[in-house]
Amino acid sequence: MIILAILATIFVGWIGVAFGLEIMNGFTELGSILAVATMGAFVMIENKRINKK
Repeated sequence: MIILAILATIFVGWIGVAFGLEIMNGFTELGSILAVATMGAFVMIENKRINKK
């Protein structure tokens, strides 16, 4: 699950930078924002999974 979280975060960040650069006229910070949100989602999923036990 950790490898998936890392790869997904990198991928979403990369896509966010490309999207922000091309479509939103230089808003490259979008990649960082989406990467943090993705990692936060993985942390919340993991916490929910651990608390279920």
